[in-house]
Amino acid sequence: MDVSKEIIEAVMEAGVVGAGGAGFPAHIKLNAKCEVVIANMAECEPLLFTNQALVQHYPDEVLKGLQIAMQATGAKKGIIAIKKKYEACKKALEDKIGNYENIVIHELGDFYPAGDEHVMVKEVLKRAMPMGGIPADVGAVVHNVETLYNIKRAYHDKKPVTQKFVTVAGAVRHPLVVKVPIGLKFAELLDLAGGPTVKNYILVDGGPMMGNEVDASDPVTKTTSALLVIPEGTVPYISRKARVEVLLKRAKAACCQCRICTDMCPRYLLGHSLQPHKIMRTVSYGIPDPETVKNSLLCSECGLCEITCPMGLSPRRINSRLKRLLQEKKIRFPKMNVERERPERETRKYPTKKLVARLGLASFFHQIEYADVKIDAKEVKLMLRQYAGLKLLPLVKEKDQVKAGEMIAKAPEGKPGVSLHASIDGVVASVDETSVVIRKE
Repeated sequence: MDVSKEIIEAVMEAGVVGAGGAGFPAHIKLNAKCEVVIANMAECEPLLFTNQALVQHYPDEVLKGLQIAMQATGAKKGIIAIKKKYEACKKALEDKIGNYENIVIHELGDFYPAGDEHVMVKEVLKRAMPMGGIPADVGAVVHNVETLYNIKRAYHDKKPVTQKFVTVAGAVRHPLVVKVPIGLKFAELLDLAGGPTVKNYILVDGGPMMGNEVDASDPVTKTTSALLVIPEGTVPYISRKARVEVLLKRAKAACCQCRICTDMCPRYLLGHSLQPHKIMRTVSYGIPDPETVKNSLLCSECGLCEITCPMGLSPRRINSRLKRLLQEKKIRFPKMNVERERPERETRKYPTKKLVARLGLASFFHQIEYADVKIDAKEVKLMLRQYAGLKLLPLVKEKDQVKAGEMIAKAPEGKPGVSLHASIDGVVASVDETSVVIRKE
């Protein structure tokens, strides 16, 4: 077996998925041939310090993971795309990078959303990905740095993915970045951070812009990058409490077609045909315009339209609803070349500090350190939908004894999925349609 196949099989068996987004199986990306592999170290969502802590403490693992990804894809070059302001991370990488061939650092500006794949490829390679396309269309593969860390552990160390680096921040007493077993309940993460400092709040899995509201009883998954305590009165809190039906009524009453949402949209500025103000007009007034509606599929759901709208509307939430409806009907956006980049793009990059202030989260925006502590989890709940919507098939039954790292679920035969492994030693307490619960004896 050649090295590429060995890497791909090891990564698949270890259950490695994209750690920073939708959780796309990493081995599928590694199976694509490309010229360059980009390590995504933008971490552009405010309040998140997960990737920064990882790179500062495990630079060799990230660099080795990038080298392995280059081997698998045949790439001649590896690029670590990192924000210029992450000085400690850059130093950690620069101290080690001399030991690795054909890997360089590319500095990014401090704007949001620098981590979007279309934006990142444009910034790093000066290449425009097609609308509806992927980085491989322009000779690139992009991996989050934690994904690269897991790739290294899968191939070199034969270790499956059983733990996750997570930022616990927002309105908590002791914000921290910590490595925890997958399946640990969010309530235990809150306890590690000393609990909330406010009475009324929501919990968000991920960043304040694109993260999802969750419950304290929900568990950490392979894609959990952060648990944020978002207090009431802030923009992320208000946005998530509004129902889409209400947002549609507000849009009909208040959208003045100023087109600020479009003029600030990162995808529109790259030359995509996405124009949120037209989608708002079409949806609000029932204007038959299938082409405009289909353009909602180009939305990255970054949320800048919501932040910049002078009327407090949410084109992002409406686009998200439209995308789901179109995807249910199996409607896809046909891959096509973008129009030319808008000349005003450089001057409309949204600064992170401005974003934090607009969100009402400035008091929580400060450096958070990694806490190298051992978590003694008594119970974990491992979800059978860990990534990309694919449901896994359990391999264990109630009362089975399992060891940390043991495979407990796998993808259906012929499906492009990965395996799921026990994150602690213990006994299987329950198995149902959604999860496997393991309890320490």
